[in-house]
Amino acid sequence: MKNKKMFGEYVTIWSETHRVELSDLLGRAYWRALEPYSDDDCEIAFERCTNECDWFPKIPHIIDRMPGNESAGDKAVLAWVEVDKAVRTIGNYQSVKFSDPVAHSVIQAMGGWSYLCSLTTEEYKWKRVEFEKLYPTMAAKGGHEDYLLGDCEQSQRLNDRADWVKPVAQVGGVKKDNKLLTEGE
Repeated sequence: MKNKKMFGEYVTIWSETHRVELSDLLGRAYWRALEPYSDDDCEIAFERCTNECDWFPKIPHIIDRMPGNESAGDKAVLAWVEVDKAVRTIGNYQSVKFSDPVAHSVIQAMGGWSYLCSLTTEEYKWKRVEFEKLYPTMAAKGGHEDYLLGDCEQSQRLNDRADWVKPVAQVGGVKKDNKLLTEGE
């Protein structure tokens, strides 16, 4: 972090909001702890702290809210949002590639892409819990597939007609308006 003005503004906001007086010594400790991080990452973490904390954030609270420091549980929830949208909008016909490759391994462990997409509404509603429970184990495993085969690609490969396969649907990422990307958007 290099932007002392931004740092000072957020510390002042938190101090006034939570009626906490920050000593010079503690202020320097915060500054030193945040120095290795970029101004952009710090600003994101500061905004998250401002919006989420009902207390003056301690250094670990700020660092935990840096981009990329999400917990496995948070990553599982974000991955499920992408999976759920793809199930509803793309379906089992087309092959898919999620922004988080761990999702590929979790879906395979749950029975595969075609299976997940073919579930009834009653069966499907419980899959989120299963996905979130499997996610940390599969994340630690590593060696994730590049993408998941859809029914079309599977059948065309069996018939030596790989040239008839639609391109893999890319699912994930975030647009500026915070809507998830799917193929064709």
